[in-house]
Amino acid sequence: MEREELVPSGSQLLRNTDLSNSLDNVSPWNSVMATPFNVGVSDEVFFSGNRSLFLEGTTEEATGSVAWVQHYTGPMPFANRRLRLRVMMKGENIELNGINSNVWVTVRAWPAEGASGTFGRSVSSQRTNFISGTFDWTPFELTLPNFPNDSNRISVFLVMGPRTTGKIYFDEITLTVE
Repeated sequence: MEREELVPSGSQLLRNTDLSNSLDNVSPWNSVMATPFNVGVSDEVFFSGNRSLFLEGTTEEATGSVAWVQHYTGPMPFANRRLRLRVMMKGENIELNGINSNVWVTVRAWPAEGASGTFGRSVSSQRTNFISGTFDWTPFELTLPNFPNDSNRISVFLVMGPRTTGKIYFDEITLTVE
């Protein structure tokens, strides 16, 4: 007997995609803070809804990265399905100041602990464009082409890397099953 597909094509896996579900917070988005970066929510600069997320690098001496992240742990798509991550980004004075300096987005599928004899392994797809300068709202997207059958968690990361200065905004963040 064929099992029922709980996450059919077209399903949206992320919540609060336009960051406007609540006036108090942007849950379930969480920041992964690292000094000397600024991490925040803007109610003045946004693509849709009434706010956006931002990451701001204030010094080219920063050696760590900073990120916003959302985890999905609900019903999982069938194996080998494609996931498409779409993000609107806006940049202000972004400068890349050395190796690993960049802004990127990542979708990662994590296996159940011990699944298929693995522990700590994940499958990811990452989009890096060496984003720099000042630009208006621009769509970026990436795919995770073959969803693994042993996953029980999916994570989306919006990242500013070391030695990157300037400010990047994120809005309309969707992860769709295809």
